[in-house]
Amino acid sequence: LKGFGKKTQDNILAGIEKVKLYNTRRLYAEVATDARELLSSLENNKDVCRVSLAGSLRRSSETVKDIDIVASSNAAEKLAGYFAALPQVDTISAHGLTKVSVTLRTGINADLRIVEDAQFPHALLHFTGSKEHNTALRSRAKDIGLKINEYGLWRGAKNIICRNEEEIFAHLNLSYIPPELRENMGEIEAAEKGSIPVLVEEKDVRGLLHIHTNFSDGAESLEGMVEAARKMGMQYIGISDHSQSAQYAGGLKKEDIEKQHELIDRLNKKYAPFQIFKGVESDILPDGSLDYDDEILERFDFVIAAIHSNFNMPEKEMTRRITKSLQNRYTTMLAHPTGRLLLARESYAVNIMEIIDVAAQYGKALELNANPRRLDLDWRNCIHARKKGVKISINPDAHRASGLADISFGIKIARKGWLEKKDCLNCLSAGEMKKYLSRKK
Repeated sequence: LKGFGKKTQDNILAGIEKVKLYNTRRLYAEVATDARELLSSLENNKDVCRVSLAGSLRRSSETVKDIDIVASSNAAEKLAGYFAALPQVDTISAHGLTKVSVTLRTGINADLRIVEDAQFPHALLHFTGSKEHNTALRSRAKDIGLKINEYGLWRGAKNIICRNEEEIFAHLNLSYIPPELRENMGEIEAAEKGSIPVLVEEKDVRGLLHIHTNFSDGAESLEGMVEAARKMGMQYIGISDHSQSAQYAGGLKKEDIEKQHELIDRLNKKYAPFQIFKGVESDILPDGSLDYDDEILERFDFVIAAIHSNFNMPEKEMTRRITKSLQNRYTTMLAHPTGRLLLARESYAVNIMEIIDVAAQYGKALELNANPRRLDLDWRNCIHARKKGVKISINPDAHRASGLADISFGIKIARKGWLEKKDCLNCLSAGEMKKYLSRKK
């Protein structure tokens, strides 16, 4: 292109490719609602024996291309017609006895695979994927004299009956592999050794950190957020409004902090034994320092360090900036460590492995931001953080009471990142959290 240098042209081409990718995928949270509605309709159909989500939704991928469902039935023709006629369906692109493909009114594509009940576990395993996981399973089966595909499991001409996925894995001399882990990233080797982790569950979460209120850019009062967390059965909440440099978000000045802390003291008495921790989401300034001096920082129970500006720094400078913030004695954890916005903004240039190593060295936690547009730390990096012994805090980054429910999306990604209860900071009880935060000062 005349007037454009090679670097500019390369950047434009890369941007076009990203837009193409973004246009073919949706956020997990966007698709999950439609998927649940379809699944519920099928579960209530008397012609369905068994039914389950499959594909990337079942594997809890952060973005998905479409909805995959596997159902078993003795009345395939009736079930296919029922699915094609659901009120959510806009257009039908394929309508057979074994597969129905539709586009929903929301623009999302959905495929229903219909099989006989004896085939159900094999079809479910196959269509859950991932492709790489399935390839590894087929290779393993071949090595021990078996053959596996979406239709069944065989030793020679003998069909081996399996009632569920657990039995299929058992015949392959593997412990059960949860769907979230099926990415061919060591799960088969772990299952062979019997060392698949006991993955964290939503019921394990005891408290919620990274909560905004109307002291900064939150939509609700501090007490309103406390009451919402209590209704969820939480033992504690960590308030963390924006710091002073975040003028766009009404960042807290010194007098705002004093008012907020006085309110928290009153509410802690009112709602005891429920615990409200005094925190802040402090901007990491370009030089790596935090947004308040030590005299202010020491007043908080916890400090979440976060990048909110100067995203385009070179990798070495950005990495140095973040590692310096992690070396600050008052930093408790790093928020949304790579700064990505799914299908909207790429991560900033940063050596995330070095960040994880420094967090391990200085005993700092990393956030898994549960906002469905972030889901950052990425699950792949959660695996590395776990190996390094870095605690992960699954945080809703809530700006209103309804945002607290985003914790469920964070749990899904935590599971995909191989995290157990012991790996997750906010699975600590209120008493344990109080001890953890006090020793970090």
